[in-house]
Amino acid sequence: MKRDSASDENGVPPMTLHQLRIFWAVVHSPSLTAAAKQLGLSQPSLSQHLARLEQALGGRLFDRARNQLRLTDAGRFLVRKAEAILTEVAEIETGFAAFTTGRRGRIAIGALGSLARSLLPATQAEMAETFPDLEFDIHELSPREAIDQLYGRFLQIALLSVSSVADNRVTFTRIPLTRDPYLLAVPPGLDLDGVTQPERELPPKAYALLNRTIQFQFGNQHTNRVEAFYRQILPRHHVVATSRHYETALAMVERGVGIALVPQLTTELRGRPLFDVRLHALPLPPRSIAAYLPSQNLRLEPYTALIGALERAGDAISLRPAAPTPPFVETALARISRDLWQPELASRRRGAQ
Repeated sequence: MKRDSASDENGVPPMTLHQLRIFWAVVHSPSLTAAAKQLGLSQPSLSQHLARLEQALGGRLFDRARNQLRLTDAGRFLVRKAEAILTEVAEIETGFAAFTTGRRGRIAIGALGSLARSLLPATQAEMAETFPDLEFDIHELSPREAIDQLYGRFLQIALLSVSSVADNRVTFTRIPLTRDPYLLAVPPGLDLDGVTQPERELPPKAYALLNRTIQFQFGNQHTNRVEAFYRQILPRHHVVATSRHYETALAMVERGVGIALVPQLTTELRGRPLFDVRLHALPLPPRSIAAYLPSQNLRLEPYTALIGALERAGDAISLRPAAPTPPFVETALARISRDLWQPELASRRRGAQ
């Protein structure tokens, strides 16, 4: 029987770049199911690719127990090598794009919707002057999806709120871009100016509306901070809706469904309000916005120029003034530990003890 010329002397096909990418994605995904979805493969097909990679290398990369995969020593060794190999391949693909297609290339960017519309138009306009043929492939994704796709090499950069990403899961370089204040969004007919005791000073219908909250399901520590915020300022509140998009919540606020805690960039575009809502300033630390990308890309063009353009776009953002903080909110927030809203500061304090 004739042996495949692409196989070794034992008839085992060699390791492929595709298998290496699959291995990398599995290592950085929370589960095989998530990795399969990210890669567009069925789970059985993904498992077969991993088995073939192990066969090609002649050793186990994972210990399999109770439907969980744990890296072996060999697997941990391959992770380090895979990162270097995939980095080199990415550099080759970027460098050869201009030669093979006559184009400067294409950059896939994952971002929250508010960040995409606030930062990318000015960034793309600046980049077009130096890289006129560069294409932006923009994906509006949740933070978890964006990080997964960065690990899967489907994105080259992600624009995210720092508080939405678990630092212990991310190995990418983080470049600060801008800061986005939190505001309290209320229906236009709900007047909270000067209110110190809402249960006494507001009409019954207005007080009932104030206690109707629209909250978000982020699945991370930020959710706990938002819940603590509402408990502190409105101990009698109840949730009337949950959402994964701030814009949906703001549309509900505009309609008079309830109130919401929102970042300011979700409420406006270049100084133009996007919703007919009343916005109150809050004495809370703003959310920090950053670009995440593999560290090696910082040495390459057009990524170096892109980061500079993003930083300038962030610096140029000018936000509209919000209404003053209602007195009852300011009094309540004074009792909240700032560590609740600055987890990185709390972590440093605990580490110093």
